[in-house]
Amino acid sequence: KIETDARRNFVNAVRVATMNLAGVYVIFDEEIIPGARASKVSESKLDAFETVNWDLAGEIRIDIRLSPDVKKRHSGKLNLQTGFEHNVAALNLYPGMPKEVIENILDNNIKGLVISAFGSGNLSYEYLPAIKKAKEKKIPVVVDTQCLEGATLMHLYDVGKAAMDAGAIQAFDMSFEASVTKLMWALKRASYEEIEKIIYTDYTGEINKEGTIY
Repeated sequence: KIETDARRNFVNAVRVATMNLAGVYVIFDEEIIPGARASKVSESKLDAFETVNWDLAGEIRIDIRLSPDVKKRHSGKLNLQTGFEHNVAALNLYPGMPKEVIENILDNNIKGLVISAFGSGNLSYEYLPAIKKAKEKKIPVVVDTQCLEGATLMHLYDVGKAAMDAGAIQAFDMSFEASVTKLMWALKRASYEEIEKIIYTDYTGEINKEGTIY
């Protein structure tokens, strides 16, 4: 098609791939987006992807301009860790959602659950028994925000603290995509008790517990 941007994006992706930089990136339009921070925001725009809660890794103009924070490749031995637990559920809260919705999901033999809550990770006290039930069943529950930008701040509010005391793990500034993928990855290589430590470990720039850029 004449209007397609596929050729340009492919050429630019090859150009970036041949450079001395480490990591996974989305090359789209004129932007180099860190893979763990990429989210698709449009089905038709030529700049359909955006970086979530972080800066671009670089820009593509006549030349390629990289952020000074981009890491270079290392010469160490490749440590390939494969495997994902695909039996993970994701739930988008809506006002008035019955608590039984979460409880029914937990009874469906899932291994993990990501709940997209309101604002900075707010959810109803009504859902706390379900989160406690998940802990009893050793099903990790990660709570992120439905907002594209921003972070969960569950530790600042009573209901958020209660949810974390019940077993919830807040996602801080991770995107929904990163939250789900990271939980799937963690479940394949850690016990229930170790999941929170993995979620809170920054591996590829996907999480920043100290502060969020937005």
